[in-house]
Amino acid sequence: MLLKVFQLCFWVGALFTAASFILGQLLDFGELGGDVDSGSGESMISPFKPVVIAAFITVFGGVGIIGLQHLKLGVFGTLAAAVFCGWLVSFILFRFLIVPLYKVQNTAAVSQKDLVGMPAQVQLDIKGSSFGRITYVVNDNTYSAPARSVDGDEIPRGVRVVIVDINRNVFLVTKI
Repeated sequence: MLLKVFQLCFWVGALFTAASFILGQLLDFGELGGDVDSGSGESMISPFKPVVIAAFITVFGGVGIIGLQHLKLGVFGTLAAAVFCGWLVSFILFRFLIVPLYKVQNTAAVSQKDLVGMPAQVQLDIKGSSFGRITYVVNDNTYSAPARSVDGDEIPRGVRVVIVDINRNVFLVTKI
């Protein structure tokens, strides 16, 4: 009976992983998606993610099958080994893959309101009320954006400016 439970766990975990991968590749067109936010400013990363749960179930089932059929560990030894190995693999997956990827994702994105007050450099002359182009650096990445002078001044290429406001993705700047 316990062997059937281990086999069920292994195959459910393996099939879930395969189906998630295949469907994720097939349905990853059009950039469609949804998101649910809690509304709090601080986001928390939880170890109870489908990939971590699937890893635990798969390893639990696989180690259980090996422990019962091949190593003859007995019921309690097999259960202990299966739970420990499932937990260990899930912990490693969460700690060394999911958490670092989550941190990189959160540090790469900067909101527009955080850009106000940042220095930039004019790359394409800003002439009066017409558009020009600026570059600015965030987290060691250089970005380019359309810009206008906030007070209508002419700002030549190479001049350092500060971002005063952002309106409809156009950066309003003034000379430093």
